[in-house]
Amino acid sequence: MERIWILLTGILMLFSQAKAGERPFVVNLPVEPTPTVTMDKRQVPLLEILQELEKQTGVFFSYESSLLDEFPKISFKAQDESLSYCLKRLFFALPVTFRQTGQIVILKRKPRLYTISGFVRDSVSYESLINATVFERMSKSGTATNNYGFYSITLPPGKVTLRASFVGFEVKEITFELTGDTLIDIPLHSAKALGEVVVEGLNPRSEVLSARTGVVDVPAQRIKSMPALLGETDVVKTLQRLPGVAVGTEGMTGLYVRGGDADGNLFLLDGNPVYHTNHLLGFFSAFNPDAVKNATFYKGSFPAEYGGRLSSVVDVRTNDGDRYEYHGNLSIGLLALRGNLEGPIVKGKSSFNVSVRRTWMELITWPLLKAINDGEENKIKGGYHFFDMNAKVNHSFSDRTRGYMSFYMGSDSYLNGEEKDEEERVGKDFQWRWGNLIGSVGINHIFSNKLFATFTAGYTRYRSHIRQDKEGYTLSANRTDRQLFNQESHYRSAMEDLSLRASFDYRLHEKHRLKFGGDYLFHNFRPEQNTMKSWYKDSVKSQESNTVYANSLIHGHEVSLFAEEEMHVIERLTANVGLRATVFHVQGETYFSMQPRLSVRYLLARRLSAKLSYSKMNQYIHLLSNSYISQPTDIWVPVTRNINPMNAHQYTAGLYYTLHRQYNFSVEGYYKRMNNLIDYKDRIQVGTDYSNWEERVGVGYGRAYGVEFMAQKKAGRLSGWIGYTLSWSDRRFPDESVNKGRRFPSKYDNRHKIDLVATYKLSRKVELTAAWMFASGNHITILDQLYHGGTGQTDNGYMQDGYPVIGDDNIGYAASSRNNYQLSPYHRLDLGVNFYRYKKKGRLGVWNLSLCNTYGHPNPFSVRTKYYTNYDTGKKEVFLEQSILFLFLPSVSYTYKF
Repeated sequence: MERIWILLTGILMLFSQAKAGERPFVVNLPVEPTPTVTMDKRQVPLLEILQELEKQTGVFFSYESSLLDEFPKISFKAQDESLSYCLKRLFFALPVTFRQTGQIVILKRKPRLYTISGFVRDSVSYESLINATVFERMSKSGTATNNYGFYSITLPPGKVTLRASFVGFEVKEITFELTGDTLIDIPLHSAKALGEVVVEGLNPRSEVLSARTGVVDVPAQRIKSMPALLGETDVVKTLQRLPGVAVGTEGMTGLYVRGGDADGNLFLLDGNPVYHTNHLLGFFSAFNPDAVKNATFYKGSFPAEYGGRLSSVVDVRTNDGDRYEYHGNLSIGLLALRGNLEGPIVKGKSSFNVSVRRTWMELITWPLLKAINDGEENKIKGGYHFFDMNAKVNHSFSDRTRGYMSFYMGSDSYLNGEEKDEEERVGKDFQWRWGNLIGSVGINHIFSNKLFATFTAGYTRYRSHIRQDKEGYTLSANRTDRQLFNQESHYRSAMEDLSLRASFDYRLHEKHRLKFGGDYLFHNFRPEQNTMKSWYKDSVKSQESNTVYANSLIHGHEVSLFAEEEMHVIERLTANVGLRATVFHVQGETYFSMQPRLSVRYLLARRLSAKLSYSKMNQYIHLLSNSYISQPTDIWVPVTRNINPMNAHQYTAGLYYTLHRQYNFSVEGYYKRMNNLIDYKDRIQVGTDYSNWEERVGVGYGRAYGVEFMAQKKAGRLSGWIGYTLSWSDRRFPDESVNKGRRFPSKYDNRHKIDLVATYKLSRKVELTAAWMFASGNHITILDQLYHGGTGQTDNGYMQDGYPVIGDDNIGYAASSRNNYQLSPYHRLDLGVNFYRYKKKGRLGVWNLSLCNTYGHPNPFSVRTKYYTNYDTGKKEVFLEQSILFLFLPSVSYTYKF
């Protein structure tokens, strides 16, 4: 007690002195310096290194006596390093954990880990399920299957419970004792109930836990549930409903992602590039919905395995086929007839899947043409059709090795002309065919439970061919005799690729996953081949001539290597770090690029995360087009020594939240800088001819930035999403070749865009769908200025003052700036209903009724400038003439599944 009084008295005395302004007495106690380590040990036992650390730092290591017996001799070097840093380096590659408490460092053996791997499949068809979730309940560790349905997860030994799930399938749990590396395939059963499947814990591929930004998975069922245009659902039209994607032109399947152009999207079909993705000049995409299993859309942080485009990647995977039963479907709509058949080749071992689609409108146009030609001297002929076929064969050579072959052929054909009069030998034909041919062969092999590999060889060809044939009579040179002549002209444009690819997926550690590989593409560019064959004959002689106007062929070589690691840095922090290196060689020029990729996710709470990402993408080909719609005359050309490769740097940041395991919310902001963009120069006639194309374009850069909001519900009676985009996109050409060097908005600089998509299941037999979109108007260039050929014309072709003389033919028209007029806002509501009629033996009939543009808003398809003379004022005035594709469009289709 006496000691306490003495202590309190001392404290009060010190306090009173400080309060009186007197300087208190301060005792400076000595602080011992933090010990550092300096050593250089080579091939010595671990015990010797630990003893040296004890000697230099004064710490004591505590461990079991048998712990150090199993380790080989090691080397270790340090120079004035702290003890904690030395311990981290020393034990990083050893199966030892350490914990320091004061002067004692406790060493323990890391628990041995084993890897469980296999495939997640549909239990009935054996179809692999992409992006399915595999989750271990006790450790809370999880992973997602890759593009081939393969998963790999590393866990400590003991009792484990794997929980596998996929939207539309029942959750399945497997419990077993893990005593070593294990290979397990997990079959999932289709969910028959209308209630949604709730997954305890988040999907590792989900927006919250995944490190990537701007990634959307679109399963086939979502595509098929959308309202159908002319009875045809479409994967690209589904992607148009997402935030950050401009709608383009009414009714078309163009994709303009985050300020990019039409040629900035990499479309892949089972890993092969697709260069022309449309049918019917863009009304439908080349992807048959019956053949599509899944589509993954990347618009932000691109994986290192992808390259070659600036704006987006659309990775479409097709169905493998049922390995146990034969079944299929037939579907007919207002425009096309579809059929699908799949089944086993060798039951349980191999399967096939074939999907065919073709227009059937010739059944109507042929009788109409026959009726029109009845009694006419000049009989016209014409027609249009498109056709495509997907085929895929799979075979399992063993539990670890699987092979597949994938094939696609698509073709459009247009015919117009007059039937040849056999007596008069007079007639003309215009035939136009274009389409894709794609094939690939691949092998998947599991080298170990941690290493999965894919080897593929592919071929891609796009070709457009126009043939014109004209036969008749003309006057001879002396103007007295008739000459019989025949002219046959051919215009061809083609793009052809041969590719080899190897990719590896390696589970390096339970917290590290490495993907690496490489690919080689041999490009054949044939931008233009134009020939004419002429034949003349009169009463005396005949002559024949062959003229070649253009015949271009360019070879290109593209080699890429890539590597990417997904790592769990700390408990809440995950990162994807990748690099893609590409060499492109064409016409004696070689371009090399390093394209880093980085994505970082930090878990703010269990269901809330923040992400940052950076991506660099390079593009080595351009699409020359002369229209706002996709045409077969558009040609692909490579970079040259005068036109450098395009590249884009994109920065993205976002917040992601999941509510009640079924509602997902996200907000993403992005900034993208695009370099070496091309556009046609001012006062240069737009065309797609290949000759001297470099002289007709200017080179500049573009910017795009904005914010995207999205709320979605993926399963249950009610599913869908609401999206909003606020964005800016512009271009500038400093060489003053375009818009006199001034900045101007890009064509699809839509400031605001709202997307609403909803599907509601009233019952097992009735499903309602709705999709509404609003977007600010596109920008177009109108000739809003007139100039007179005399003094009113300035050096840049614009008239400064005054009005031209009315009636004078020497009047020119010009635009005040590029994309100087914005169209009215675009908005459209599409509604649909599906009626399911269940029949015996698993058969099913589905009626689809759809109404596009329900409330009849006149969205512009094309706009052109018209001029007229106002006779009251004597001046020329301008107005815009707008054409629409359809005011509203009902459709009906029927699908029979067997």
